[in-house]
Amino acid sequence: MKENLLLIINPTAGSINVSEVMDLVDEWSNESRFNIETYKTSGKNDEKKIEKLLQDKAYVRVVAAGGDGTINMVASKLLNKDIVLGILACGSANGLATSMQIPKNLNQQFDIALNGDPLTIDSLFINDIFCAHIADVGINAELIYNYEKSGASGMWGYAVQSIPTLLKSNYPYKFKISIEDKVIEREGVLLVFSNARKYGTGAIVNPEGKIDDGNFEVILYKKLGVREVLETFRGNSLKKETSMEMYQATSVSVECESPIALQVDGEFIGKYNTFSVHIQPQSLQLAVPKSVR
Repeated sequence: MKENLLLIINPTAGSINVSEVMDLVDEWSNESRFNIETYKTSGKNDEKKIEKLLQDKAYVRVVAAGGDGTINMVASKLLNKDIVLGILACGSANGLATSMQIPKNLNQQFDIALNGDPLTIDSLFINDIFCAHIADVGINAELIYNYEKSGASGMWGYAVQSIPTLLKSNYPYKFKISIEDKVIEREGVLLVFSNARKYGTGAIVNPEGKIDDGNFEVILYKKLGVREVLETFRGNSLKKETSMEMYQATSVSVECESPIALQVDGEFIGKYNTFSVHIQPQSLQLAVPKSVR
């Protein structure tokens, strides 16, 4: 008897081809051990509808087809459940998929989502907001806000917004960072709370990142110029020893003199004066390639 799998599709995601996805569903349905059911998001009460689907039927896997926002929403419903999350990376950046070395080929993604062994990963919460991958405060969150406001799509849209964001943003920002028994006061342009290694561009923001070690990294970038930001769109690392500081933590609190932009998993959340971050270890099962294990 086949096991139940729920495929959640965001038909408006940045790079999705719904017809191609559905064609692959038909192919994999015949070959796989799963009874595949589909749900297409509409932007109206999707979270409640997904919760009800999960309550009404026993699914062993849930596959999310969309961008980072879709992956985040679906993952938040699977925390501490005996359900494996699979990813079909169909967004503009695809941050978690990039960090987990999930290939860009859609058929290969289906194979991993349906057949990949699960890795139980940690989750972050920033001001009680779930984060599967990376959150940050400062210039990158401002860039994401301007990108979303512009209505652009794809990496080119991010790149176009990078220069006006750097010119108009009110940085450096002042941070008071409390980590366990340390209080650190610094100025910087970007403060990262990282559960993984890479942004969706492929840029390595956290070389020390391990998504299942029970810790996260707090990374302060003191300086970032236009050239450095543009280099991230080519997948180059942000790391510069002379302009960054890194701390490992299980929880951290941050105070700022004025409200600063926050992004979580590639989505602009808002502007805040304070940030409280903690980790929830071993809380999400994620289907990954063999190379990650």
